[in-house]
Amino acid sequence: MSAVTAPPPKVAGPPKTPAPVSADDAAKARKSIAKLDEVLAMVTKALLTLGGGALIFTCVNVTRFGVSHEIPWYIAWMLDPLASLALITVLYVDGVLAEHGGDYKPGGWPFLLRWTAGLSTWVMNCWTSLYPDGHFHFIPKTPDAGGILLHSVAPALLILLAEAATGYRKYATRRRGELTAIIMRFESVKASEREAAQKRAREKEEREAAQKREAAEREAQREREEAEREAARREREENARLENERRQAEIEAAERARRAEIEAERERLQIQERAAEIEAARRKTDAEIEAQQRRQQWELEQAERDREAKRRAEIAQAEAQAEALRKEAEAKAEAERIKAEAEARAREEAEKLKRQRALERAAARTRSTSETGAARASISAGRASGSASENGAALVALPALTASESEGRVPREIRAKQRDEAERYIAKCELSGLTPDLDGLAKFYGKGETWVGDRVRAAKRRLAEEPGFEDSVIADALDGFTDDNTSGSDDAAGAA
Repeated sequence: MSAVTAPPPKVAGPPKTPAPVSADDAAKARKSIAKLDEVLAMVTKALLTLGGGALIFTCVNVTRFGVSHEIPWYIAWMLDPLASLALITVLYVDGVLAEHGGDYKPGGWPFLLRWTAGLSTWVMNCWTSLYPDGHFHFIPKTPDAGGILLHSVAPALLILLAEAATGYRKYATRRRGELTAIIMRFESVKASEREAAQKRAREKEEREAAQKREAAEREAQREREEAEREAARREREENARLENERRQAEIEAAERARRAEIEAERERLQIQERAAEIEAARRKTDAEIEAQQRRQQWELEQAERDREAKRRAEIAQAEAQAEALRKEAEAKAEAERIKAEAEARAREEAEKLKRQRALERAAARTRSTSETGAARASISAGRASGSASENGAALVALPALTASESEGRVPREIRAKQRDEAERYIAKCELSGLTPDLDGLAKFYGKGETWVGDRVRAAKRRLAEEPGFEDSVIADALDGFTDDNTSGSDDAAGAA
């Protein structure tokens, strides 16, 4: 058997350098963060809206459940809002804490609270569908499946949306962290580039200054060497004079060296002055920009204050004018209303007085002609009409055509005419304060008590609802009063 060789250990390579981030990547990351914030806000609003809708939907069934168990309704309605509020609170808090990231995991108490509130709301809401007979069984015997589905939708949607919202918030938090890291890398790269540019500028300035100092030193050294060579040559030619010239050259060389040093120092100072001038110009420009921004901000605020003051003045003026117009309109309306009420009361009193007088005349006519009307009714209709009861009114102006005289079925027009005349007779008695002779009315038309009762109800309904019916009855009473007086006079003349 060949020996099994272990795989070589993996050698960790160098850490991966994060990919460079461009300005477009940073802008896209900012837009994505804003979109994630909008999505989280939409999820929160949807959760709260669904929670409020589920609370309203389940509150009715839970209240009825509490009332059916002898709890007053003004206390029973509080049970479902308490359970629903606890459920919404624990679901919302878990989602918000999950949104903030970290290693948050709901413990036993939040788990117990969430399921206790959810199950209690669901069971109370579905109780009548689980146990229609009102008796508890560990396994429901005759459950209402449709009712269970109907009353389970709102709590199930609320719990599932809250759980889904927790997952949404976790993903959005993780994704927002990644996008924030991209933006921070981009900003750190930009800051590094700015610092590198500033450092390069400072190094360049320092190099230029050093080069100038070195050039000045080389020039001084060259001049010293030339002076020394010139002195040596002159020394060879004339020792005494060379000594003097050497001394003079040394003095001149020292002077030139000093001048070179002075020139180098002056150039260094000029460089520092230019750098200081550049810095001062930059600061001055920044100060001017800041002053201009403050001035623009002040002008905008002043313009806004002026517009606000003008708008308030216009609003106050408009409100004063509207108040004045409203008071004037109210005064006119009140005057018109008082005038209309006075005219209506006057018309009502006149109409009431007119009706009262008409009813009095009709009542007087009915009382004065009751005996004569009974006699005429007995002659024209026979014994079917009868005489009036002791406390009732006599039948007046009853039709002569009955079902017995028509040799068969009474035509529809005749039946309608009989109903109308019977209802008018009952209305006349009602308006005159007299009791109608219902038995005589039934016998006269050959009808039963049901037909007479229908006519009584129809007469009262027409008096209350039909426009012009009461006036028509009063007019008929007045016309009948005139006809009766005329016929009475003729009868009296014939009797004489």
